[in-house]
Amino acid sequence: MNKAMMALACMSTAMFSLPAVAEPIWGKVDFGMSRDQIEQLYPEGPEVDYQPRAIEISGITIIGKCQAEVNIYFDDARLVNKVMIAGDPSIGGRCSRDVMAALAAKYGEPLDRDYSFGTLASRQGRVLVWSRADGVTMQFKKYENGLWGGGGLGKASWELTYSRLGDAIDL
Repeated sequence: MNKAMMALACMSTAMFSLPAVAEPIWGKVDFGMSRDQIEQLYPEGPEVDYQPRAIEISGITIIGKCQAEVNIYFDDARLVNKVMIAGDPSIGGRCSRDVMAALAAKYGEPLDRDYSFGTLASRQGRVLVWSRADGVTMQFKKYENGLWGGGGLGKASWELTYSRLGDAIDL
């Protein structure tokens, strides 16, 4: 084997042998981080609200002029187990469409789509599901017009939940 072929073979082996580095769930937040670590990253203040089982961070720009509230949830051991981002209300669902398009551009076509029609107790919407290579499940719900206002000005127009659903099931 000539030197060029040997070098190419070694580089290929090295490139495909590197461990994959998982991206954080959101911002600097990752599963398993302690509440103390999150509180150091996001001190309590006008935009950060500490609750017993969650920390809410408001006024976060997601894309363009679209704002959202980030909710970081903790399990009984005070470790991050879920992050839910709720889009601020927007006229005509503009932000939910922009976020949905950006997710599809970044992660590809969703693995699953569900169209719910809502009831008296819930708003109708679309649910799209992606599964990242690092095992993170992403569920995006785009609220649409329903009896209680759907994605109108009074409520969140979309939600994106990051979780590890695959780790939570015994099948």
